[in-house]
Amino acid sequence: MKYRFLLFFVVFLMSLSSCKTTSVMVPGEKKVRVQQMYSEYYSIAEEYFKLENYSKAIEFYEFAMKDRALHDAAYYKIGQCYAKNKQYDKAYSVFNTILRKDPENKSLKNTLAYLTAMNGNVEEAAELYKQILASDPDNVETLVNYVSVLIILKDYETAKINLSYLEKKYPSTAQIAPLKENLEKIKDSQTSDK
Repeated sequence: MKYRFLLFFVVFLMSLSSCKTTSVMVPGEKKVRVQQMYSEYYSIAEEYFKLENYSKAIEFYEFAMKDRALHDAAYYKIGQCYAKNKQYDKAYSVFNTILRKDPENKSLKNTLAYLTAMNGNVEEAAELYKQILASDPDNVETLVNYVSVLIILKDYETAKINLSYLEKKYPSTAQIAPLKENLEKIKDSQTSDK
């Protein structure tokens, strides 16, 4: 009887110790660990973004994109990194892809118009801003950018009309004074050319 009890006790102790030495994953634990890893990549990318190390941020956003839940946010941030790095063609490609998924997003349309201008396609950018303003005439950012592009194109009359509208509708807009100054330079250069 003692031997039986002793044998049972030894087997019991061995079973307890075997539970400690083997690491059996809980169902779903691996998936959670992987998601946490991608979240960490995203957090690291965000820190690099704050430090304005956009190339490094892109690397970690690309890792984070492998998680479906983080894919779109990470891809958007990659576009921002390209824009901040003045890689406007790459940024345009990213934001254009995102816009195809969300074609009514006015912010993305504005971003594409801006990137178009920064790529040197100023006439196309002016047309894009004009289209945005047709559906959203009171968008201050779009108005400011549209007037800026018109000034670059030396389209004095259209710039003057839109600047006047901006001034009446949003008189406290900080960019009004510099836009007026640039508009006057166009007027002066056009009158001196005659």
